[in-house]
Amino acid sequence: MVTGEEKRKVVFLGPEDDPLTYERAELEGMDVEIVQINPDSEGEAIEAVKDASVVLARGYAMQDPVLREMEQGAGVIVYSHGFDHMDVDSATENGIMVANGAGMCAEEVSDQACALILDVARQITFSDRHMTDGNWTDAAMLARRTPIDEATLGIVGFGNIGRAVNRKMSGWRMRTLVFDPWVSPWVAKEHNVEQVHNLQELLRQVDYVTVHVPHNKQTDKLFGEAEFAAMKNTAFFINTCRGKVQDEAALIKALESGGIAGAGLDVFATEPTPADNPLRKMANVVTTPHAAGGSTRSATLARIRAGQNAASMLRGEWSMAGVNPGVRDIISPRAVAQFEGYSS
Repeated sequence: MVTGEEKRKVVFLGPEDDPLTYERAELEGMDVEIVQINPDSEGEAIEAVKDASVVLARGYAMQDPVLREMEQGAGVIVYSHGFDHMDVDSATENGIMVANGAGMCAEEVSDQACALILDVARQITFSDRHMTDGNWTDAAMLARRTPIDEATLGIVGFGNIGRAVNRKMSGWRMRTLVFDPWVSPWVAKEHNVEQVHNLQELLRQVDYVTVHVPHNKQTDKLFGEAEFAAMKNTAFFINTCRGKVQDEAALIKALESGGIAGAGLDVFATEPTPADNPLRKMANVVTTPHAAGGSTRSATLARIRAGQNAASMLRGEWSMAGVNPGVRDIISPRAVAQFEGYSS
C-alpha cells in the first residue's frame, strides 16, 4: 500500500469520461490520486489496481485473478446494494475490504416490493392486460382479489429494505411474519412483527412473501420446490432482491401447476432474462426489468455512498457498509496500521 509522502491511489473502474462529481466531493481535501480506467482485459485491470489503496468498481465484476494482485489492506467499493457479481470470498482471503452501497436504494426497492404486492393483490396488471385485449371484467380475476387487510405478509430478510417494506405495509393492517436468522428478538418486537425461526413455518402461513436477502452460497436457490410446495395455492411470491435466490424452474412449475397463485418479479436468474422465459408470458406473473432500485435520488446516493466509503477506508476506518467482516482476521496489524488514524 502506498504510504508516507506518496499520494494514495484511488482507482475508478468505469467510463473514463465520468466526471465523478459526487465521489470527488467526498474525497476533497484528501491527498489522493484518482485514476480512471475502463479495462478491456483482466490484465489491464490488474495493472490498474495492483497498487491502489481503494478501488471504486462501478459495474466491473472483480474476480479472484484481479483481487489477489491487490495489496493486503486495500478496499473495494461496489456502487450497488447487491454485491454477488464480485468474488467476496477471494477478497476476504486476500485481505481486501469490500463495501457496498447500503441504504442507497432501500426506499426505492421497498417501494417496488410494496407496489408488486398491491398489484397482485388488486390484480391491476392483469386487469390492464384484460382491457387492452378488448375485454371487460373477468370472474377469475375477481375471485383472486381477497381483502389485503385480512392477509398475512411474510418478509424474508429483515435488513434495511425488509424493515422499510414492513413500515410501509403496516398501514394496510396486515399481520406480518419475519424470517431472518440474524435478527434479534428485540428487533422484531421493536418493529411490531412476529419472528418465525423456520422458513417453512412462515411459508405455510402467509398470503404474500417478499424476499430481501443478499445472494450468496447460503441463499442460492433459497426458494426451491420444497419452499413453493409449502406455500398456500392462493399465495403470491414477490422477489426484488436477486434472481438466483429463486430456483427458476421450480418457480415456473409452481406457477404453471397452480401450486401458488402468482408472482411479482423484478429479478431473474439470468439478466437480461431471455425473451422466451415463460415467466415473461404468464398471466399470473407481473415482471419488471431489475429496475426496483432506480430513481433520480438513488443514482446520486450511490455515488455519494461510494465516495463516503472510500474516504472512510482512506482514514483507516472499517466501513459501516462493509460486507466481509471476516477480513478483519486476515489483514495483518501492520497492514492495517498503515491506515493513518486507524481504529478498530
